[in-house]
Amino acid sequence: APKDGSYLGLSSMLLEECLVYAKKNHYDFAYLDDVVRNAINGRPLERPTLCLTIDDGFSDQTNELVPLLLKYNAKPTLFVLTDFVDGTDWPWDFKLAYIINTTKSKSRALTHRGHKFALDFTSTHSRITTRRTLVKYAKYLTNEALAEFMVVLVNELLVAIPVTAPDSYKPTSWEELRHYESLGLKIGSHACSHRVFNSLTAARVREELVHAQGRLSAELHAPSEVFCFPSGTNKDFSTEHANLVRDLGYIAAVSANPGNNTPDSIKQNLFAITRHTFPNTLALFARYSSWLEVIRGKLS
Repeated sequence: APKDGSYLGLSSMLLEECLVYAKKNHYDFAYLDDVVRNAINGRPLERPTLCLTIDDGFSDQTNELVPLLLKYNAKPTLFVLTDFVDGTDWPWDFKLAYIINTTKSKSRALTHRGHKFALDFTSTHSRITTRRTLVKYAKYLTNEALAEFMVVLVNELLVAIPVTAPDSYKPTSWEELRHYESLGLKIGSHACSHRVFNSLTAARVREELVHAQGRLSAELHAPSEVFCFPSGTNKDFSTEHANLVRDLGYIAAVSANPGNNTPDSIKQNLFAITRHTFPNTLALFARYSSWLEVIRGKLS
């Protein structure tokens, strides 16, 4: 959870409260890779089991959340953006967030390729809403159109984008990742750039997959065999992309579509496994972790 409140992150205090609850109520923790392999091989789970994952690879994730997860032997998996960790670039949506959070403007109207936006920066809430609106629009632009759109934002909102990620968006490092891997963190691929695959050509998607896989293999001892789609909703990737992931030797992939899982549901949906966004209250964590959520899903 960022100190400036610019987006809704996870509080380490809430995370610990939820981990204590899970332990007290006799949930098992398991690595995502192990759960997937057990599902593939038809081995049932003996107890209700939680898999905890983190996306992107921010420094505060490795230095605040990961140590807490390891403290409770929660067997976490962190999916990293390799260009971000390498420092060769920082993701477009983080740059957009930086612009929105840094601009001195109170409001602005702008147009891009026929799309009109009324931007409001008068409060933290309005900046979050504005960021979400612009990300939702920009995520499906081509690389050329996205670069053009970012220039429009920079010129209109009078914010220069730093070449490297500023401290509030600082990435983790390979050294930190190797350290936490040795302590029990599993690390997997989230591709390179955080562009959703449906905005890229198939050739570019494969290039990102191959490059990220190679970087993880070169820097780490035993990377996860599960891939994590950038953004990961149904609109963000296709069956074609799932096939590319499978062809590169991954045993499965996770989406951002919500839902509880059984070994059977995982086996039937190996390259679009559902995940719940981590809830913002203990009561919601308790619901998501239980069969109450499964029942709610079947009734909805």
